[in-house]
Amino acid sequence: MRIEVKNLCKIVDRKYLVKNINLTFESGQIYGIIGQNGSGKTVLFKLLLGLMNKSSGEILVDGKKQNGFMRDVGFIIERPNLIPYYSAYDNLKFISSYSGKVDKQKIIQSLEMVGLSSKEKKKVKNYSLGMKQKVAIAMAIMDDPKILILDEPLNAIDDSSVKKIREIILEYKKNDRIVLIASHYKDDIDYLCDEVYEMKNGEIIDNNL
Repeated sequence: MRIEVKNLCKIVDRKYLVKNINLTFESGQIYGIIGQNGSGKTVLFKLLLGLMNKSSGEILVDGKKQNGFMRDVGFIIERPNLIPYYSAYDNLKFISSYSGKVDKQKIIQSLEMVGLSSKEKKKVKNYSLGMKQKVAIAMAIMDDPKILILDEPLNAIDDSSVKKIREIILEYKKNDRIVLIASHYKDDIDYLCDEVYEMKNGEIIDNNL
């Protein structure tokens, strides 16, 4: 699989949030996007996903122009968007009902992979931020997507679980997937990523750091 980003721009109130982005992402690679808050990382991810309309430019997936929401993708963008009065299992079950691709066993397996129990009845509104993040990761991987787009995936994750989550992400690379990660944590970027791009003021200013 191949994703090509060509001259991608997003303008709001005459200001560039993303400007002239040209990138190529290939299967079997993990790409890191770094930069300070407001540098454009999250906007870039939203544009790739189709959660935000681009002002100009193209996004091609295997040579075909992407229109609307990106297919076959698991993602985490900003804070986990969970149903607060559902358990972790029920959150995944609800989301999986839309695709019809994920059975009960796959939900259980996805939760166990991130260190959560499918039998836990506690509502996610009572979870710590780190536990909510684990639910979001389980939700992103449960459909075994070809693309993972992860915005600060290890935010608030306890140290004992960081290694486990890193191994999950590396496993996607081994399975010939495309993984994009934005993170403030240099250790995560250094450990996981094959290529790294730095953003500032909506532009790519450096690569292969």
